[in-house]
Amino acid sequence: MNKVLVTGGLGFIGSHIVNRYVEMGWEVHCLDSVEETSSRNRINDWSKVNFIKSRIENIDVNFLPDVDLVINSAAETHVDYSFTRPMDFINANIVGLHNLAQFCIKNKATLTHLSTDEVIGTGEDLYEDSMLKPTNPYAFTKCAGENLLHAYGYCSDLNWKVVRLNNIYGKMQFPDKLIPKFIYHILDGEKLPLHGDGKQTRNFLNVDDFVDALCLVNEKGENKNIYNVSTDEEYPIIDVTKMICEQMDVDFDEVVEFGEDRPFNDPCYHSKSDKLRKLGWKPKYTLKGYFKELVTWYINNRSFL
Repeated sequence: MNKVLVTGGLGFIGSHIVNRYVEMGWEVHCLDSVEETSSRNRINDWSKVNFIKSRIENIDVNFLPDVDLVINSAAETHVDYSFTRPMDFINANIVGLHNLAQFCIKNKATLTHLSTDEVIGTGEDLYEDSMLKPTNPYAFTKCAGENLLHAYGYCSDLNWKVVRLNNIYGKMQFPDKLIPKFIYHILDGEKLPLHGDGKQTRNFLNVDDFVDALCLVNEKGENKNIYNVSTDEEYPIIDVTKMICEQMDVDFDEVVEFGEDRPFNDPCYHSKSDKLRKLGWKPKYTLKGYFKELVTWYINNRSFL
């Protein structure tokens, strides 16, 4: 039986990965620090999951289980927080990744690391070999993580793969992210805060489509390679906000509150996924097509955390 360790496995994306690999019949180990954004309720079948509690920057690699594959979804990810506590991002996203790399080198396991399209924040097209140009501390730590794996691949023969994500949406996301946050603000009668004019654009990727891509990269992707996972579904943040308001039958002008823009708010991310699509991947979902189901789920499952 194939064995996998998923870090950050109680988080939004990590839990979907855990559930998928359980469905595929793997022996699954889940590592998580069980902090604010984690939830045990996201795991479908605990009888088939071995749980380890730890932050990845604090793990003792000598006590991790023997596995064939490590999937690193553990990370500090909220851009706004990276301006006020950047050391937390450096510790989790660089030091923690170093620990996992050392474990994989020692145990001849493959390491698949989740990165982001934010590694280039200037609005330029992002290919797998583009020059990285981060514009915030979070994005910098993801760039550093990619370079760290590249270095260990050469000097220590680490087998690694990187998948770069768009803005992910789906069920069970922690409500500090745009869609669930605004849904719950409306339910609570609170204003919807938009950065600047809200015209910054983002590409949106369904979490199940992402897990499909991840599994394909793990199965057919080349070691020591980066794969962009992206859609062509690009929306200004203000338009996504209008979609939420329309679905929840509230007046956009009455509930939205425009505020100061975040420092160096990236205008867009144009990530190109031709390399992944040549392996046979394409998204099954669109945000518009999935939106009614998504909003309904959040309204009916507020206690999922």
